[in-house]
Amino acid sequence: MSTATLPESRSLDPTGADQWRRWRRPLATVVLLLLVAIVLGIVQSSAGRGYLNPEGVDNAGARALSRLLAGQGVEITPVRTTADAVAAAGPDDTVLVTVPDLLTPGQIDRLVDTGARLVLVAADVRVPDYAPGLSAVLVDDPGSTEPDCALPAAQRAGSARLGGLGYTGDLSRSAGAACYPVDGEPSLAVTATESGNEVVLLGAADPLTNEHLDDDGNAALALGLLGQTERLVWYRPVPEAAEASDGGGDDQPGAFTDQLPGWVRAAVWQLAIAVALAAIWRARRLGRLVTEPLPVVVRASETTEGRARLYRRGRSREHAAMLLRTAAIRRLAATMRLPGESGPGAVDALVTTLAARTGRPAAEIAALLTGPPPADDTALVRLADDIDALENAGTGSSPTGKDPRPS
Repeated sequence: MSTATLPESRSLDPTGADQWRRWRRPLATVVLLLLVAIVLGIVQSSAGRGYLNPEGVDNAGARALSRLLAGQGVEITPVRTTADAVAAAGPDDTVLVTVPDLLTPGQIDRLVDTGARLVLVAADVRVPDYAPGLSAVLVDDPGSTEPDCALPAAQRAGSARLGGLGYTGDLSRSAGAACYPVDGEPSLAVTATESGNEVVLLGAADPLTNEHLDDDGNAALALGLLGQTERLVWYRPVPEAAEASDGGGDDQPGAFTDQLPGWVRAAVWQLAIAVALAAIWRARRLGRLVTEPLPVVVRASETTEGRARLYRRGRSREHAAMLLRTAAIRRLAATMRLPGESGPGAVDALVTTLAARTGRPAAEIAALLTGPPPADDTALVRLADDIDALENAGTGSSPTGKDPRPS
């Protein structure tokens, strides 16, 4: 005789494995985005550190130029802060500023006060602070351009790779020069600061980089602009916030977000968009309730299990116990033809009748039907069993559904 195999019981609450299967794809997407942002940040940060670095050997570095200048007897002093640049520079020196727009007006004033000759690479929004009366405009991308001016360094170099930014305004200060015109604007301008020391504005960094130093007359132009003094202070500025301790009342750091690299903001926007899309994808669709015929008949036991699972997940033991007791009182009252109300008088009458019929103490029956809520799930299960046993005893039926009383 074969015996039926009972199905394996399992918890109605989701397990850790279930939660992992549900969330692993969104988590993998977030981790992938973070890894991509980190890799892009490392790559761009490495490239940024090499930009016009006198020891940089990559395309954007300037080690080849620094070696040529050293061969001509120029002493190069690399610095990264305004304090070091001011301490190293004097009236007889040249200061190369690789990223002039990183400096605040206060830092620019301190640099100009040294009296040194300034060479600025791709200066844009800060041009009027260095050279009053001048401003920068966008021109065509760097390419081979003829000097078209009488500046000795440009005449010796001939054509060079310039463009990107042009400079317009009053170039009459200190016998200024306007060279290498692109789209009608000079991409190399020589003028003076308000205090009279010379300022050279280069519209692009190409003539100084390892990648283009040997193109056209770039090397000759770079040597002519940077080799005019015996000492060259090679200043690669760091962000403003890092120089707040340099002194100077005007050197106030900008907002925190202004100091972040561009890739950080881009990565944050990408992550925010990904999170928003994931939220839309996983969000509940709340709307008007629509009734429709069920494709299958749902058994009452499944509905009961579903509601029980919701009560358990919400830890609503008090509500579940109240429903059990209310339903039991209603059924027992109907069986014994008593009022079905849940008021104290009706419950007391039901307790008295049940005590007389079952022989159990009235206090015990009252505790089952009106006692405090269970403290945990085990107590709730015990309460359900006790109420079921009370109903069987009160109605005179056995747990198997058979009436034990003689017919």
